[in-house]
Amino acid sequence: MPEPKELVESAIAKALANLDEALVELEKIPAFDARSAAFVAHALNNYLTVMSGTVQLVLMRLANHPDDELRVWLEGTQHATNLMARLVGQLTNTASLADAPFRLESFDLPTLVQRACAYFQRGADRKAIRVAADPAAGIPPVWADRVAVAAILDNLVSNAIKYSPRGTVIHVQVRADGDWVVCAVRDSGPGLSPEDQAKLFQRGVRLTPRPTAGEPSMGYGLAVAKELVDGLGGQIWCESAVGQGSCFAFRLPAKGDTAQRSVPAPVDSPPGSG
Repeated sequence: MPEPKELVESAIAKALANLDEALVELEKIPAFDARSAAFVAHALNNYLTVMSGTVQLVLMRLANHPDDELRVWLEGTQHATNLMARLVGQLTNTASLADAPFRLESFDLPTLVQRACAYFQRGADRKAIRVAADPAAGIPPVWADRVAVAAILDNLVSNAIKYSPRGTVIHVQVRADGDWVVCAVRDSGPGLSPEDQAKLFQRGVRLTPRPTAGEPSMGYGLAVAKELVDGLGGQIWCESAVGQGSCFAFRLPAKGDTAQRSVPAPVDSPPGSG
């Protein structure tokens, strides 16, 4: 079994590696805009959540460690992480996506889904949750903003992990539906009452269910996801019942014969099937 000091060094090294990766991605953003601020804020929030959880686990392992100074360092790191999480929360709350431009392109949604599932599996392992990508065959490319869709997946999959019990499976399915491509994230969580479903996708609204491992929840993720889906001319909806889990799904335009086209208007009513 690794020594406590080795565990600390390993946790810090992993956190630094994740931060370096995030900084590389930030350099790819050509200019600041409101949409970029929302994406970065949500990515930072996920990083800080992982960092805080890692420090907490290390502190538990070092409960009887003879070096008190080591605990002081870790507790200071946890305090600073919590303060930064509050600032990131404020940035998420104020970032507006309404007037932000999209960069439309044709891309393969199942590939993006598989990458997102692989990324979130690392965090899901702490709750013995499996994140399974279940794409159907013959799915056409979507015509959307790749970064925006990644942010939508980020919100839905991270929420599913937060509210799912230990040892369950989260299914992320992709299928074709006429001129659309549908992506659905299905969990085995507590489900949502009709009253909670009526409040979905509103900024700052916290619903009755609570994260199953004490994870933070600011009540903005679903609202951000809806703004992005609406901006891309798609639609997002939820199918749920108390005690039966939840399925959050969104659909985006499939790539047609035209090489470029403007973003279509959002549809007004949910599709007949989900």
